[in-house]
Amino acid sequence: MGHPRVSEPLVQSVTSQLLVRFRDRILSGTYAPGSALRQDTLASEFGTSKIPVREALVQLQAEGLVNIFPHRGFQVRPLTIGELDEVFNLRLRIEPAAVVQAAKLATAADHAAARKALEQLNDALGNEEFSASGRLNREFHLLLVVPRRQPVAAEILSRLHTLAQRYVQAHLRPEGRVKRAAREHALLLKAWTAGKSKETRTLVHAHIESTHDDLVRVMSAPMR
Repeated sequence: MGHPRVSEPLVQSVTSQLLVRFRDRILSGTYAPGSALRQDTLASEFGTSKIPVREALVQLQAEGLVNIFPHRGFQVRPLTIGELDEVFNLRLRIEPAAVVQAAKLATAADHAAARKALEQLNDALGNEEFSASGRLNREFHLLLVVPRRQPVAAEILSRLHTLAQRYVQAHLRPEGRVKRAAREHALLLKAWTAGKSKETRTLVHAHIESTHDDLVRVMSAPMR
């Protein structure tokens, strides 16, 4: 007697694919902050039913990228200075200590992975591939935590970096910022691979703080 066919794995596969697509579009700004995400429209666009669309959007709510309102449906979470402050304050509390600890735990393979990630990030920034650079920036910073040795810290920081990425990509493209970020990343990587704890902590803190301050300044500037 044959086994009954199960449709759930297929649904999950579609949901996973939609989750990646929706997340990328939110982080890149294709789905603008505050815009409505209509289930029927998305289902039609991607040639699927509304079930996996809804499942993907609910997961994105858990990631902090989507809001759900009764009788109004789903909306891309707006960008606010309040959320920006909270995200970067949490990074300042967690990330410097985690990166310093990782500098003590990192192996030669971890150093090589971080160098490669930074090279890929710099290449993307040099080519003005800002959508890719946001993802690569997140990957570089998370590699400095050495996720296999600090999985909980890496999971928390991954969430915070995903939230921060929307602000960075939406507001930090002025001339000079890319070069400054590359310089800060290079100094940080050098101190981290050398295991210089005090310098690493100082550089991580300064990098997060300067990015936050730039974002607040740009977001607070009057509209032209």
